[in-house]
Amino acid sequence: MNERTLYLFDGINKNSVKAIVENILRINQLDDEKDKKEKDYKHVPIDLIINSNGGNVYDGFGLINVIDNSKTPIHTHVYGLAASMSLLVAVSGHKRFLGRLSTLMYHSISNTIGGRLEHLKNRLDEGQRLQHIYDQYLLSKSNLRLEDLKSAQEHQRDWFISPEEALELGMIDEIV
Repeated sequence: MNERTLYLFDGINKNSVKAIVENILRINQLDDEKDKKEKDYKHVPIDLIINSNGGNVYDGFGLINVIDNSKTPIHTHVYGLAASMSLLVAVSGHKRFLGRLSTLMYHSISNTIGGRLEHLKNRLDEGQRLQHIYDQYLLSKSNLRLEDLKSAQEHQRDWFISPEEALELGMIDEIV
């Protein structure tokens, strides 16, 4: 493929996110330089191809911050699965595409905690803070209602979302 096609096929972690972030920043820098030199330079979008079961919330939020602040548009394409944290990455795109045989999946964030009671309370508070950030971002990028997310959380289930449902809920822009 070309230098503007990036891939997220692994779990979301420091290593998988690092390569994507480096490439987005490099492309933005090149585009900024061309923008200064060429009068009518048009930023060609970056395509982020996703097939991932999710991963670390902090690393995912870091990638989303870079996507949100990219001057060069980033188009997200899900071919397969975008679950958990990769769902949020998928909806962060400036344009969002979902393959007709693909699936999105939402669930509440998960965490493994142990230790002293004070530590458990602290981790629980942090988990609730992260869940709030995750849910508010998803609501801001879709037509979902808070009740939809709360229902999935209360029933402790994974909510699998078809391309047609994702389009109807405003989570994507187009089925391909």
